[in-house]
Amino acid sequence: MQSMLKKLSVIIPAYNAEKYLAKCVESIAKQSYKNIEIVIVINGSLDSTPQICDELAAKYNNIKLVRLNPNQGTNWARRAGFEASTGDYIAFSDSDDYIDLNAYEKAINFLEENDLDLVQFGVNLVTPDGKILSQDRPKEFKLNNSRDNFLYALTLAGALWNKVYKRKLFENLEWPKVIHFEDTPMTIQIFANAQNFMTMSDAFYYWVQRPGSGCHKPDMNKFKADAETSTNFMVDFTRKNFPEFLPEILWRRLLILQRVFMDYADSSAKDLPDRSANLKILTQEIRACYKDFKLELKNQNSNINSRPVINGRRVILNKMRLKTLVFANFPSMAVLYSKIRFKIRRLLER
Repeated sequence: MQSMLKKLSVIIPAYNAEKYLAKCVESIAKQSYKNIEIVIVINGSLDSTPQICDELAAKYNNIKLVRLNPNQGTNWARRAGFEASTGDYIAFSDSDDYIDLNAYEKAINFLEENDLDLVQFGVNLVTPDGKILSQDRPKEFKLNNSRDNFLYALTLAGALWNKVYKRKLFENLEWPKVIHFEDTPMTIQIFANAQNFMTMSDAFYYWVQRPGSGCHKPDMNKFKADAETSTNFMVDFTRKNFPEFLPEILWRRLLILQRVFMDYADSSAKDLPDRSANLKILTQEIRACYKDFKLELKNQNSNINSRPVINGRRVILNKMRLKTLVFANFPSMAVLYSKIRFKIRRLLER
């Protein structure tokens, strides 16, 4: 049974998305939930994306187009889409992904039945032809205060796009101008504004893995700069609002720096300008972050009994416990971490 049909705005940043955008938009336009506004932000595209958007807007009367030129980055495109939206609820999608046709009806009904500020559902990692590679299905559980919500956002929430939010959660947010690592700076703010949050175990969102795409081969200078901007924002926000969780945010920063280091160290990046210099800088940053992380672990250990319980487990200040908490809920992250931990360990032991 449908709810009172409050309006849902789904925001889609679109940059050079001519091959995939139509499938994404069709999956939203044909939802079983009928009061949907689709906001497509044409983000300085250089291909036929603008023309495809015009065709889709002519086909569906619930599509609103926002045009940015030049490309402003994913986060600012989302901000422009949010400012143009009018929905009571907000959701996001990447332009090359798609979603189950019943997703938003089920998610909104679940949100309203449980009196939630936001709800998160699972994700299917799929090939471009739709073959499921893996699934992230979080166990169903509820949090009911901003402190626990913040920690969940920091360690487990992941992307913006597998959730439905009440509009009020976006009041007074800061939107860092980044292309990469854009999700966590937003989720920690949004979740900190929320009280009641629940996960659904249904995997509604289809995250398409496209080797060789811009997502997989970024401009390394921009990649590194965005990593610094994003993690600095997260550390500053945490220090100001939830200083007891500095170990978690420093752990997250360490993982991001590791990711950037590995991309620079990859053999395909051997011809990048200033590669050696950047590897040395990253080595120093990783060492410094690891040192700060260990110091915060020591400083915070006296407060262990006050740590929140997530998914039946108390979040204890311990590196292994942090990894276990993340990997138990999102196995695909364990695969990524297993690829980098050996090289990083050797780096830190030098």
